[in-house]
Amino acid sequence: MIARRISALASVVTCLFVSPASDVQAAQASSGVVTRVYTHIDDARSSKPGPCKTTRISGDKEEPIVEERCPPGPNGWPVTIVYEDARAIVTFGRQEESGGIVIGTLNGTFADPHSVIEWRVLNGAPFAVIHRYFFDNRQALTIHRLNGDMTSCVAAVVNVERGRDANTEAVRIADEIVPTFRCASDKMIIVGHAARNP
Repeated sequence: MIARRISALASVVTCLFVSPASDVQAAQASSGVVTRVYTHIDDARSSKPGPCKTTRISGDKEEPIVEERCPPGPNGWPVTIVYEDARAIVTFGRQEESGGIVIGTLNGTFADPHSVIEWRVLNGAPFAVIHRYFFDNRQALTIHRLNGDMTSCVAAVVNVERGRDANTEAVRIADEIVPTFRCASDKMIIVGHAARNP
């Protein structure tokens, strides 16, 4: 697990985000003006120290489970990374009990999260997150529903494939579908070919 964290990515990958002139950019949505807020976490593919701090280590000595608390999102939304079994999974707030989770969304594949998180904010309140994962020379964007009680779930995943503007599709889903998405009852949206279990 530790070796995987410090390993460098072998190929050049396309960054999810174009570097903004400011950390907050405005985008039009049908229900009002949505803003994009960017926050940063550790780069799981780099040996350089990041902004996240280890808060808990459990499991056994050979395969520990490491939990890190990262800089919060808008309105103090908690951001946590859990490293376990060569996987790094990012969660936002508390996991909605009946909602989709990242490891299930990516079918248990070994994945590394992007170091930048995009928060979709309406009237000052974050309602969705877009986050990129790298795995098996592929990439996918997870779109998370943020609930008012500080719980969240994965509402959709957009697999990055040739011929598809994955960024635009993820933003459309986040702004048009996620605000009314119900974690406990609505079916997760999957765009493109899903990741395969290793």
